[in-house]
Amino acid sequence: MSVFADQMSIRFLSDSFITQLLNDLGLLKLFNIIYNVEKIEVREITLGSIVNKRFQVPAFETIRTTGVDERLTSSPERVKVDRAQPRHGRLAWTEVFLELLLNVKVHSTASPIESITVKRLLDELGGVNTIPQLRAALAARFSPDVVNAYFKQTRITTIEEFKRRGNLFLEFVYKQPAPFDPNDPKTSRTFRANVCVQFQSEPKIVEALQSAKLSRSILEGEAGSVGTLDEVEVKTPFAFVVIFPDASIGDDFFPGSNAAQTKANIKTMFAAENMVAHFFA
Repeated sequence: MSVFADQMSIRFLSDSFITQLLNDLGLLKLFNIIYNVEKIEVREITLGSIVNKRFQVPAFETIRTTGVDERLTSSPERVKVDRAQPRHGRLAWTEVFLELLLNVKVHSTASPIESITVKRLLDELGGVNTIPQLRAALAARFSPDVVNAYFKQTRITTIEEFKRRGNLFLEFVYKQPAPFDPNDPKTSRTFRANVCVQFQSEPKIVEALQSAKLSRSILEGEAGSVGTLDEVEVKTPFAFVVIFPDASIGDDFFPGSNAAQTKANIKTMFAAENMVAHFFA
């Protein structure tokens, strides 16, 4: 264990240090690593509480075996094998494991339906008396893919077939979403966030990324499936942060780039893997 890792571990004993670090990292960035939102917009986000923090947390991989054992005898036997061996696989470490509650103010982007109008599709399209006219009328309202899919699915070849089908045209009119009101209790949400922190005393970028991805892979495998919570989709249960000493990257680390450019490139690399790289001074 390096001196840098020892020093950083001791710093994490302080909740005020953790709060400041999380704000420096960006709570919204950590939120977006874990969650994918479609029906809401995050307008404000603050740290609610540090529910738990643990140091030097091992991540053991479970070895799972699935298959069929077959024995050929006068009476053939087949046995389905589904076996799990906990703590028999790879081992990876997380220096600090944080369980957080995030207070989030959201704006719903969902638009309530104001009205639904139902018409005969033939009436909506107007006077169409041939298949080319029908195609042209549909193309004026829908994309070519939709028009082609319609003819492929219905298999109509004459205008009489189209008229016999009696297709309906439904028009949905949506209201504008209500304006965002930060004082409205309905805008408040609480989300859980697990943040895994690893320390790297040397600028071994590839090794650091490999270690973080291995730990995340094992933790995700042990956590099981993720899904949807209310208005958000859980992309991963864990946000990984790798902290390097700020002085570990100098102007001469990468030819042609100064220290600031190199650090920015490293952060971009980790961000592409849905992780955070941070340089602590």
